Amino acid sequence: MAACSSGVDLPGDGEPVEPPAPSLGVATPRLSGYGWEAIRLNDFNFDGMGDILWNNKEQSLMAIWLMEGDRLLAPGPFIPGPVGDGWMAANAGDFNFDGMSDVIWWNAEQNLVAIWLMNGSQLLAPGPIIPGPLGRGWEVHSVTDFNLDGMADVLWNNPQQNLITVWLMEGDHLLDPGPFIPGPPGEGWVAPTAQDVNLDSMGDVFWNNIDQNLMAVWLMEGTHVLVPGPVIPGPLGPGWRIVTSEDVNFDSMGDVLWNSPEQNLMAVWLMEGTQLLAAGPALPGPLGSGWEVLPGTDVSFDNLGDVLWYKAGTNQATVWLMEGTQLLAPGPVILGPYDPD
Repeated sequence: MAACSSGVDLPGDGEPVEPPAPSLGVATPRLSGYGWEAIRLNDFNFDGMGDILWNNKEQSLMAIWLMEGDRLLAPGPFIPGPVGDGWMAANAGDFNFDGMSDVIWWNAEQNLVAIWLMNGSQLLAPGPIIPGPLGRGWEVHSVTDFNLDGMADVLWNNPQQNLITVWLMEGDHLLDPGPFIPGPPGEGWVAPTAQDVNLDSMGDVFWNNIDQNLMAVWLMEGTHVLVPGPVIPGPLGPGWRIVTSEDVNFDSMGDVLWNSPEQNLMAVWLMEGTQLLAAGPALPGPLGSGWEVLPGTDVSFDNLGDVLWYKAGTNQATVWLMEGTQLLAPGPVILGPYDPD
């Protein structure tokens, strides 16, 4: 038998066979189905290492795969989402101050969200359905703590109207919907992510104009803008977009993870408040086409953010260990959940 890059044995005709039984304490990846998508890395089991949130939007299913560094430790069970069509497991963050990430479900068509409290890869409690901000075009883009209570809040963005609003949460319930805030002048701005950049432990908002290849960081004080930062040109070349903001150099300030899927490149930019501290080099992604960078977090217990790559349509993912702006070690390709149908 020949071995493929994912570690699953293939017979001579190239058809996959069942992988061998897992060794004690380490789970072997299951064969993937094409209905699943990797969403992001978050720590779901309070071990200080990020785990993979998977979603099957067509079947309204989610699964959390516990990781140990860049290796799969244990694939969690399939968990059905809220009743009805159009739901997706859109994001994750700790909403109940227990050190374990929870999942926010979003229904774009109906403008609804629901916070599901998690206990590792198991569902602890499904929260109530909550209507989104008034009007059409609102999207859930990020969750982080905006009001210094240790619980994640929700950043909504309406790219069509160039607006954001921060919703303060208390567990799975809405505590206070913030005001609508206009974005930077001009068209094409989105607010893809939020993270504290000024050491006040409250989330700040990253703006990105993909068409013009620009970014800006706005300092926030809860649901209000404290200081809008300057507009900063992005990396050279076409197709760059901000994926997420995470601390990659252990200074407790969010940095910028860029991705250009067209060029199969990524780059990490170190930030100091609203100012660019150091622009990291453009790094080639995994071999082959179709790879994109997804939001990540530390998976190697070194307090430095790492990167999740996902190949659309194949359910292949890989976690890359980073050391600041440099690649430390690319992890193996992992096959995602199989399609239960």
